Amino acid sequence: MPKFTKRHQVVKNVYSQQHFMHRNNVRSVSDRIVSISQPYIRPIVRGKAGKSVEFGAKISLSLSDGFSFVDRLSWDSFNESKDLIPQIEKYKQRYGHYPLSVHADKIYQTRENRNYCKERNHSAVGL
Repeated sequence: MPKFTKRHQVVKNVYSQQHFMHRNNVRSVSDRIVSISQPYIRPIVRGKAGKSVEFGAKISLSLSDGFSFVDRLSWDSFNESKDLIPQIEKYKQRYGHYPLSVHADKIYQTRENRNYCKERNHSAVGL
């Protein structure tokens, strides 16, 4: 598809989204396009002081024996806490056993994740 045709389709989608928001008196729409030149980028609402919205890819990364593994890369907003269990299972696939300990950011410390680690005798460490 020629570049002009792709760009034209993106502009039509932006117009459609803006028209929908205006017509329905709403301030957001799913998969909102915020960049005509990079339509795959989505706003990520973070709620941080000084930076309530960020743009760019979100990555779930695991580190083992000095090697980094990108377990998930997405331009869409997602809750990272849902990635912990699949990352632990991927570790088992790579090495044939579960990790002895799991070190994770606070967002990963959900009841479901803590119970999962406890059932498998992983020592879970919050950072």
